[in-house]
Amino acid sequence: MPSAGSVAEANKAYFDEKARAGDHHHGLEARKLGRRNVAALRSTYPLLFDEDTTEVLDYACGTGMLSQALCPYVKSIVGVDISPASVKQYNTHAANQGLTPEEMKAVCTELRGEPGELDDAKFDLVICCASYHHFPSIEDTTRTLAHFLKPGGSLLVTDIKAAPDGRVLFKETHHHIVAHTRGLTEDAMRAAFEGAGLVGFEMKDVFTARMTATGEDTLWFVARGVKPA
Repeated sequence: MPSAGSVAEANKAYFDEKARAGDHHHGLEARKLGRRNVAALRSTYPLLFDEDTTEVLDYACGTGMLSQALCPYVKSIVGVDISPASVKQYNTHAANQGLTPEEMKAVCTELRGEPGELDDAKFDLVICCASYHHFPSIEDTTRTLAHFLKPGGSLLVTDIKAAPDGRVLFKETHHHIVAHTRGLTEDAMRAAFEGAGLVGFEMKDVFTARMTATGEDTLWFVARGVKPA
């Protein structure tokens, strides 16, 4: 497997290029997937979303497709991404929607779960959709994200579930940016969440989506863990 640093740099370059090019087809697909993920999250955990109180961190936010679909249902969203071009588009979209930075904004940074990051803000929900398969160490990522939860807050992750036969699900042309080419198993997700000190782990199948690059149907899940109060 390539090093964590090389995968991160490859992802940064890939999504910078997508954002700068304004890939219309990619944008439509991302918007559709964002809406499906928000619908799945809200239907699975309706009590976690309150438009008056819920503060959200959208990790690996991209150009903001998930945040745009989610913003009517929460008080505020802070997006984080390592792609400067994606963050620029995110903030442009938010401004065009008439949203203030207090309601929805993104910052370009690589979080490590250290004091002082994001001005030491803590969140009711940390959400990461369609990105865990890009991270070489989901254990390290989960520990970082758990740092930004308020006590009693929830980490919610949606992604592609590994097939029962363990086959490769991603095209070889994407292997330089996808660390988990076979998707993610429940055992791996449970180990990452529990290793980060989160409790009450559960993982539920939520919908099937066709992967554009391969034409293959993939099963998507939502995983949840809670930071002890």
